[in-house]
Amino acid sequence: MKKINKISAGIITASLLAIQFVYPAHSILADTVKQEQMKKAHHQKDKNQAVKQDKAVWDKSSLSFISKCMDSDSVSAVIKNGEDSRAMQGEVTYEVFWSEAGNPKNGKVVATGVVKPLTSGETQTLTYPLDPLMAGNYMFKAYQRPNHPGAGELWSESLTVKENTDSNEQIQAQRPLDQFFNSSVNNGTATFTVPEAMGSVQISFSSYVYPDGIVPGEDGKPYEGQTIYDSITNNYGPGTHTIHVDLPENGYWQTDLYLGCSIETLTENGHPVDKIIDADYRSENE
Repeated sequence: MKKINKISAGIITASLLAIQFVYPAHSILADTVKQEQMKKAHHQKDKNQAVKQDKAVWDKSSLSFISKCMDSDSVSAVIKNGEDSRAMQGEVTYEVFWSEAGNPKNGKVVATGVVKPLTSGETQTLTYPLDPLMAGNYMFKAYQRPNHPGAGELWSESLTVKENTDSNEQIQAQRPLDQFFNSSVNNGTATFTVPEAMGSVQISFSSYVYPDGIVPGEDGKPYEGQTIYDSITNNYGPGTHTIHVDLPENGYWQTDLYLGCSIETLTENGHPVDKIIDADYRSENE
């Protein structure tokens, strides 16, 4: 009887020892799986944080093309950073696409350039000098700042340049241009006459506001820093035309009648002397 008890005790002891060896193996496997799961969770968390940080890079600027223009020697488009947008924290690139026919988006790039960092509501005119031998369709393409939530790119409207078939007998504008066009500018109204022998001519009429704290002097100077308030650009045929632009209710302003595309911001010299036709300005803050 004692012998049987000894054998039973030995079997039980061996069984307990076997259980002790098996248990740690399962525990190690469970710990390994848990560690792998924790690593994956940390990796996903790091990835999500990286995505959030990457999205946070967007400077909250947002660009759009607001107008286009074409004259005898260039095509241009005006790009603007939105009024409710924040200032751009860096520049972006733009491209000019051309196709002899059809959609310029399917054409080729003929020029590239840079859009400077624009503040909220600020504009920049992008200009491409025309090659007389490259009639066709043109479009400007620009890129938003990194991580912009939209498409990331924007296109201007198409501009179509035709071959110059005008007769050489047509007269050209001659200085002084105010006498040539028999023009007058009074506040926000301009009147001018295109001679019969001239054909169609592109003319712009714009109102500008002065920078804060600047009081206009002689001839509306200083020109530098004046920004556009309202503008109209059109092609006018022979005859007399009267056009209007809005004026700011308060502050100093200047109105300019000139040849070619609308100019958004004036430089130190104002409009080129071979473009400006007539002007008016408020010299007293009424």
